[in-house]
Amino acid sequence: MKKILLIMSVMTLTLTQSQVSLVADLNPGSGGSIPQYASGLSNRVVYQDEIYFAAYTPSLGIELWKSDGTDSGILVQNLATGFRDGGPQGFYVWEQTNEIYFTANAIAGSNPDYELYKYNGSIISPVLNTNSSTDGVPQKFIAFNNSLFFSAHALVEGRELWVTDGTTSGTQVFKDVYSGFNSSNPDHFTVLNGNLFFSASSADGRELWSSDGTASGTNLLLNINPTDSNPESLTIFNGKLYFTADDGVNGRELWVTDGTTAGTQMVMDLYLGATGSNPENLTVLNNLLCFTATHPTLGTELFKMTTLEAVFNVKNIASGANSSNPSNLHVFNGTLYFSADDGNNGMELWSSTGFSSTTNMIKNINTDSANPDSNPKGFSEYNGKLYFSANDGTNGIELWVTDGTNGGTLLVDDINTSGDSNPTDLVVANDYLFFSADNGSTGIELFKYYDPTLSTNDIEFKNSIAMYPNPTSNLFSIETNQPISKVTIYDVQGKKVKTFHQSHTSYNIEDLTSGIYFVNIKTDQGETTKKIIKQ
Repeated sequence: MKKILLIMSVMTLTLTQSQVSLVADLNPGSGGSIPQYASGLSNRVVYQDEIYFAAYTPSLGIELWKSDGTDSGILVQNLATGFRDGGPQGFYVWEQTNEIYFTANAIAGSNPDYELYKYNGSIISPVLNTNSSTDGVPQKFIAFNNSLFFSAHALVEGRELWVTDGTTSGTQVFKDVYSGFNSSNPDHFTVLNGNLFFSASSADGRELWSSDGTASGTNLLLNINPTDSNPESLTIFNGKLYFTADDGVNGRELWVTDGTTAGTQMVMDLYLGATGSNPENLTVLNNLLCFTATHPTLGTELFKMTTLEAVFNVKNIASGANSSNPSNLHVFNGTLYFSADDGNNGMELWSSTGFSSTTNMIKNINTDSANPDSNPKGFSEYNGKLYFSANDGTNGIELWVTDGTNGGTLLVDDINTSGDSNPTDLVVANDYLFFSADNGSTGIELFKYYDPTLSTNDIEFKNSIAMYPNPTSNLFSIETNQPISKVTIYDVQGKKVKTFHQSHTSYNIEDLTSGIYFVNIKTDQGETTKKIIKQ
């Protein structure tokens, strides 16, 4: 129970300094509008600097909405007519076509049918009904070989590997990995060196597969375990693919592949015998691959692997064989942030650059001796700082921020003054940090946070970039003292028409028709969009 004086103090702080606000109470009352999909599929995506999200309203059910942070939410489309859930989920922005692909139910009948849809900034259209008798539920999209690959359930083949070029005729089962009515359930898609890697089930069990972009070139890479090696955590590092697998002899350990059968092997048997070290949270930090694993004399701790595939314990955070159980690994500004329990302070916020001497607790956020865990998680970068949720033992689970220092690790706002607001799914769009939260009266709704320092920084950033001549008939230049990483041009409908990578002396748009265009300029310091007229 929170103390009355503390509540009054926090309320005063909120009224005078907080920039957290509710985007919209789309489902009035305490019910909340933001769905939490049991399948783990995403309920939001950032597209053209707006957040698109699934939300429930009493009159429409769960449908697709959008916001740029200056509005209270705009309905994109009522996908399932009447009071039925469109249930949009699993969003993926395919940059090649500048469209959002997602799963939704738009069938007008009584039975739901979740199939593949796309949105181009103005129109939502069906791509294909992948399963004519029940849900296809396309998911786990990945761009590869100028196409979009995904997993979906087909009427005859079961859940298999699919491919689309964005058209109905170009959407089909790519390969029936597990023939017949069996499902291969492809997952963990990763692209490396012109090949698509994924885990899938077949008559050989659940193993690692690779594809060169052709059905005939899609094959089992290596039968690691006669039963199931169940490859997971596929991560690219130093030009190779690292993953965890169980060969049936050494337990679950760290493995590597260069894309060949001969080059697929266990890196190290960190926990000797059949127990396995169970590596998890594979995360690239500069020239290291960091991960958590269990060692018989160290417990579950933070480990690192060098480019020479030498494995070391970064630091035995909880002394002896006790486990600090590091989790939620996130790299920000060349430093690894994570949560860990040193055995004295509970699960708190830590950071590391990969060495024992630089692996330290940033701040003991929760000093309650009875329940000392602050459990930092959900890290998201915004305006040069790292935001996350944590419980300080007094204000409940709320929104926090850190600049990497003890003094710079602060509560952003006590959003729910009577309990936990539990901020989740933090994403950045249009200079706002969006997230789901419950303020104690609305249920789980969409909130936003605006960093007031952006007002000055944003103006200075935009004024540091000039574009000329404007209007122009064919070429324009960009003047700035910041390295340009990408320039993207959109038409007035929001369709991407040209992309330039890195800085150019001039940018050629002579092939575009006359009219108004928007030029998005991305640098290491941020991005801005300027209007240009093509004569």
